[in-house]
Amino acid sequence: MLHKRYQALLIEHLKKHIKKNINSDNPDEDLLIFSDSNVLKAFFDDLKSEYNNGFYVNVSEERKDLKATVGYIGRYARRPPLSEVRIKDYTIDYVTFEYKDYYADGAKTLYTLKTFDFIEKLIRHIPPHYFNVIRHYGIIASRVKSKYKKLTNNLLGILKGISRSQNWQERQKQYRGEDPLICKICKRAMTFVSSYTPIKLSIVKASFKIKRTFG
Repeated sequence: MLHKRYQALLIEHLKKHIKKNINSDNPDEDLLIFSDSNVLKAFFDDLKSEYNNGFYVNVSEERKDLKATVGYIGRYARRPPLSEVRIKDYTIDYVTFEYKDYYADGAKTLYTLKTFDFIEKLIRHIPPHYFNVIRHYGIIASRVKSKYKKLTNNLLGILKGISRSQNWQERQKQYRGEDPLICKICKRAMTFVSSYTPIKLSIVKASFKIKRTFG
């Protein structure tokens, strides 16, 4: 079902792209043949008949290990799509390499191409110079990182200077830049009298854990 659905969506996308290109001011010469609607229909009908089971979709299992996922992405972000280890034979005219054939349950298969055909397929995966292959999010996103850089630098500098031997008041004063026990209204020193917790924190945490587990 997924193969067929993916095939239908991709073909629909290609049709829209081709029509948009043909109707543009500078159409691609290679696509002008599709100006004839019969040619366009016949091309995609042949494609569907050749791949009557739909296009192959390699859907892997959900990655739940964040550290492993980051390592996997980082490994391939700046590396070529084909490892040298997978190149099994090379002559001046031909290259033989190994790949996993998912139609055969991931069995390793040898494939031979002409050298120039091999290079042509390989360089498609090489991004242009300065092309962004890694996107940053949160406070290090390109759009906001300059805005937060000074703030985070100051914060990191303050945290490095905080000693564990300091008490709560001293740490808060160094972190905030003001004494937490000085009233902001009358500017006088406040005196701790007492605190009241209607429910013990341990009970609240246990209750919250139960809700997350069953709710």
